[in-house]
Amino acid sequence: MSNTISRFRLFWQFIAFWLVWLVVQVFLNTPIEHHLGGWSQELVLDAIKLLVWCGGAWWFLHSAPTEALTVSPAQQWRPNWSFTPGYLLWGIIVVYLLAQFWLVHHGLRVAHSFIPQYWGRYFLVVGITEEFVFRGYFMNALLKKTSFGWANTLQALAFMSMHIPRYLTTVPAMSLGLWLNNLVSVAILGAIFGWLYAKSRSLWPGIVVHMTWDILVTLFS
Repeated sequence: MSNTISRFRLFWQFIAFWLVWLVVQVFLNTPIEHHLGGWSQELVLDAIKLLVWCGGAWWFLHSAPTEALTVSPAQQWRPNWSFTPGYLLWGIIVVYLLAQFWLVHHGLRVAHSFIPQYWGRYFLVVGITEEFVFRGYFMNALLKKTSFGWANTLQALAFMSMHIPRYLTTVPAMSLGLWLNNLVSVAILGAIFGWLYAKSRSLWPGIVVHMTWDILVTLFS
């Protein structure tokens, strides 16, 4: 049995997952956003995200030979409390975002569009689910096959493209400039999360930084 997962398998796993999420976004999430509101909408959308993403990551890991992964599925869920760069990067992210919002808005003001339900979607659910799939599986498998640079670049680009289904169903439609800005930002963040995972061998530094970025952007944009 090979001690790595083939490029062909990784590619088609990603394509299948991308298509599943596109179908979910178009035929489940978008109608739910139109017909439900408040906490009922939030809980249903969160449940779908958890089921699809965590279920997908679990299936990929379950079907992968142990020797084909750089970090074991159990080990990557253990917090690495001694990973000092994680704390430093978290602090840099917080200072950078708060300074940016302060300069743009001449102070820190909670966005008018922010609602309490977003604490679930953008703080608790997204960071865990997306880190589990992209760093916990794809980055994990790629590190076994190639260098850190290539593994991190490939998973960051895949992570970027995974946001396209959401952008395609955003109403009102996003401008081309906003599309490009968002995609570049997501790719850079994906590379940062990948670095955190590879150096700490834990999902938690990336999850914490990911959740912090999402909730601050949602709270103050």
